[in-house]
This record gives sequence, structure tokens and C-alpha cells, in this order.
Amino acid sequence: MWSRPAAAAGLLLALAAFCPAQQSKVFTPAVPPDKDALQRLNLRTEWTVYLPVDGRRDTIELVQTFDDQLFVQTRTGLLITVDARTGKILWSAALGQGEYGNVYPVAVNSQFVFVAHITRLFAFYRYSGVVEFAADLGTPPTAGLAADDTGIYATLTTRPGAAGGERLVAYDLPRPIALLDPTRVAASKPTDRDKAINPVDELTRRYPVDGAVRTVQSDAPVADIPARGNLREIPVGGMSGSKTPSLAVTQRVTPPYTKDGAEHTPSLVVIPSLRRPYHLRDETGGGLQRTPSIGTIPPSVAASLALTNLRPRGVEPRIRWEYGLTTGANFRPTLSPQRVWIATDNRGLMALSKADKTIEVADQLSDQVSAPLGQAGTTGYVPLADGSLMAIDLVTGNLVGGVNVIWRTNAGGLMNHRPLVTEDAVYAAGDNSGVVRIERATGALTWRTDRAADRVVAVNLDFAYIQDRQGRLHVYDVRRATSPTPPRTVPLAGIDLPAFNVPVENTVSDRIYLAAGNGLMVCLRDASPKYAAPVRMAPEVIVNPPARTGVEGAKGPTPPTDVTPAPKKDEVPPKKDEAPPKKDVAPPKKDVAPPKKND
Repeated sequence: MWSRPAAAAGLLLALAAFCPAQQSKVFTPAVPPDKDALQRLNLRTEWTVYLPVDGRRDTIELVQTFDDQLFVQTRTGLLITVDARTGKILWSAALGQGEYGNVYPVAVNSQFVFVAHITRLFAFYRYSGVVEFAADLGTPPTAGLAADDTGIYATLTTRPGAAGGERLVAYDLPRPIALLDPTRVAASKPTDRDKAINPVDELTRRYPVDGAVRTVQSDAPVADIPARGNLREIPVGGMSGSKTPSLAVTQRVTPPYTKDGAEHTPSLVVIPSLRRPYHLRDETGGGLQRTPSIGTIPPSVAASLALTNLRPRGVEPRIRWEYGLTTGANFRPTLSPQRVWIATDNRGLMALSKADKTIEVADQLSDQVSAPLGQAGTTGYVPLADGSLMAIDLVTGNLVGGVNVIWRTNAGGLMNHRPLVTEDAVYAAGDNSGVVRIERATGALTWRTDRAADRVVAVNLDFAYIQDRQGRLHVYDVRRATSPTPPRTVPLAGIDLPAFNVPVENTVSDRIYLAAGNGLMVCLRDASPKYAAPVRMAPEVIVNPPARTGVEGAKGPTPPTDVTPAPKKDEVPPKKDEAPPKKDVAPPKKDVAPPKKND
């Protein structure tokens, strides 16, 4: 029979035995992988870096690879740019005030990186971190951004009171500022220096606004303003102080204000900023207070800003167009040279013109698009929820025929990861579905992994590095399958890395990037000499419109696609039609001169 002292002693023993088990589950920071363990996989550490993550309050949420840069976003809105070759932190920027917010994938072009945080859109120079602009989107985004060298494309929620589910907005990018070369200016003639472009004038034309011009300072001396009597010299405050003459009849908007013998200028009551360049009110400022004239308020600049809400504002990108979506957009837009592709939640896939939002393709697919599209050249790779992967041409297709499908392969599984595209293959994967390697040219399935290994980390010319759900990194042979029928493959080796719990997929080169929540990032590579320098694995992605040449703006040559098509015999006329036979060009020689015997 149990007694109370015996029961208490048993409880204490049970608690003592339970405490060590609890201690083993305490979070431990990640450390760089062991060198000896990496050597068994023929791997070596390229670099290691600790990112400035604020302890347990912050963590790495998303890592993206673009060319020779890594863009890392944290939970508290910190954007960190890392050199992919050396691991050096190039620059960082705080997007908010340290509050938690949704993390959206960034978009880049040749010059800028664009990132959205809550309802703000930021543009930074990629290699310096200088802010180009910070604009208000009005409403939060629903997916990541897309960008080319001419614009930014974002899917946003609708404004309050507006109909529809979401809206697709295209923004125009600023024109580049033409800076003067000091050496060329010094070597130029004095007459040519007066014709040089002023960078300030170029700045005012980057975001042109109808009806707004830059005030040119005149070199002529300003006439003395005659003294006026019965005017208080010191403002009393409120509306009882001294008043300046109305700026609606002044010649210039920079002090001193003059109106004697000057032409009348339009009233400034519709300009929300007194800082150049001047902007007209947009639709968001329609309910702000308006005064009949700035001449009715005290001369204090602070009072004018407070009373009429004429707060200085920076330059912002102009909206090219907006398109209202009746259904939601599942993922960020995909770009081709002339189109914006959107996958909707009603099994739809549509393409809009970049220039004027004209619907060029609208099609209903067999199932939902389950992940963002992969892309190579002008070919897109669409994963579907039914386990199939489609290769489509992003340039062709129309409203009648729908999407132009190149090939379709039944890969199976959930397929909710973005396909990784290399020069000769596409790697499709999904949660607990395994990874499938598919030939890009034919759509043939090469091999499939086990269900547990479901996330591609990196691929080189010989091996594919895939991580399973327990954090173990496996090495697979990319060329052959272990079992040809059915096409299955097993890993050649593996290493346990459970502390690196932030998934990173290298969509550019052969380097393996590992990231942990405590801010540790490690770059690994194959120890073979041929991988001493990074090897680019991703094919070119063509998103920019072709350049226009000629006096009349004729289109230039169309950029090549990722797969060069074979020439068609109908495109080239027969050679005999290009030039007449040689015998018809010149008469026979005997008709030119008579025979010698007749002489």
C-alpha cells in the first residue's frame, strides 16, 4: 500500500529524471559545420558571416539570390545585402521602426532593388544602398514584387470602398540623371559649356508632373521693394499677424516676392508642396484643407504647413496603370519582354500588356497554380496542384488559343515550391513530395528522390544538394538514376545540419548557402578545382523590352530565347527565287563576237 512519503519521494525522483530531458530541448545557436564532416562529402567552407540579428526577438525570414548578391530580410523589417562571393555585408537598411510585418520577396533590375514593407515601397541602389525613393502604396501588397528596367509591378489589396478582390499596379521608374564628366567639361569649348545639361534640371524631369515647372533664377538684380506703412514688423501670431501679398499674382515663388510690373502666375493653391519639383494634389489629398490663397495666412512657413497641410514630400514613382482583379493573385507577377503574367485563385493564368494593361492571354488551367513560376529566357515553368509541371511560352499565346504549352509532365506530389531551373534541367519539389529532375528540352523525367528530401539547396555540374525535413543535407548524382524503372535515386552521402533551419535556394550559381535563425550564414562549395570560382547554373531570364533603333523608333532585333528554335523551311524562300539564273544575266559569249573565220 502506498504512503504519502513514498509517493512524494517517487514524484521527486520523476522530476529529477525529467529535468535533463527538458534541458536538451533548449534552443542552442547554430555553429559552422565541422571541417572533417564536410570533407567526407568533398565540401569545403567558402565563407562564414554573422548577420546583425537582434537576439531572440528577431530572426532571418527570407534569403534570395540575385547575380553576385544575397538579399536577407528579417522579421523586424531589416534588409541586409551580402556579397555572395566573399560574404561581406555590403549595406543594410531598416524598413520600419522595428515592428513585425509580413515579409515579401524583393525584386531587382540592373540598378535597383525594390522591397515592400507594410504599405511602403522602397527603392535602393543595389551596390551602395542609397535610397532612390520611398513611396506609399496606399494598401498592403498581397505577394512579392516584379521589376524590369522600366517599371515595377505589384499586386495590392483594393482601396477601402473599391470593388474587386485585388489590383495589379504598374509604376514607371525614374529616368537616369545625366551627370557631367569634369574632364570633358574642362576640355570643351566655353560656348559648349553653356549648353551642358544641368543635373538639377534632369532631376526635376525624372518624375514629370503636368503643369509643374522649375523656377529659373534670373541674373537681373531684384528691384528694391518700396517701404509700406502701417504694417506690423513683428507677427503677433494666429491670423492677426502681418500678411504677405498673395502669391497668386507674384512673378516668382522664391523670396523676395514681387508683383510690381510682373505677369500674373497661376494660383498655388493646388500645389501640395512648396519644395521643387512641385506636385499637384493626388487623389489621396482630396480631403485635405484648402485655403483660397497663401496670401491670407501668416508668413511663417511653419504656420502655412500646419494650416494648409502643404507638407514637403519627396519624389515618387508615377502610376502607369492599374488593373482590378475580380479574384486574388496567388503569387508575385512573372515578366516577359512585353507582358505581365498573373496566376489567379480560380485556376486562371492571364497575361497583360506592360504598356496599356490590355489582356492578351486568359486561360483556365486544369488545376490551381501551386507555386511561383520558374523562368529561363522567355519560357515559364508552371507547377500545378495536381502534380504536373508545364513549360509555356511567355511571348506567344492569345485570347483565342490560350496559353502556348510547350510540354507537360506529370511529376506527382504537392509541387508547392518554385521550380529551380538550370541550363539543362528543371527541379520541381513540394512539401513531403520529394524532388523531381525533368529535362528542359523534352520534359522527360530523369529521377525522383524520397518524399522526405523535398527542398533543393543548390546544384552544380555533377551533384544536386537537397535537404530533408529533419535538416540532413543529401548529395545526389544529377546525371544518373539509381533505379531506372521507375526512375528513382538514392543519396551518395549526407550530413546532419538541423540548426540551419532557414531554407535557402541558390537560383544562380553552384554555391550552397546555409542560414540559421540566430543570423549565422555559411557558404559551402565542392572542393574540386573546377569549382574554385562560382559556376553560373541559371540560364538568362529575359524580361526587358527590346531596344528601339532608327529614326522612326523601329523595333530592334528580338533577343534570343532560352532555347534556339530550328529554322523553318517556310521562313526562307527558295534560293532560286532570290536571283535569276546566271545565263539570263549575260548573253552567251558566241553572241558577243562573231567567229574568227568570218573575218
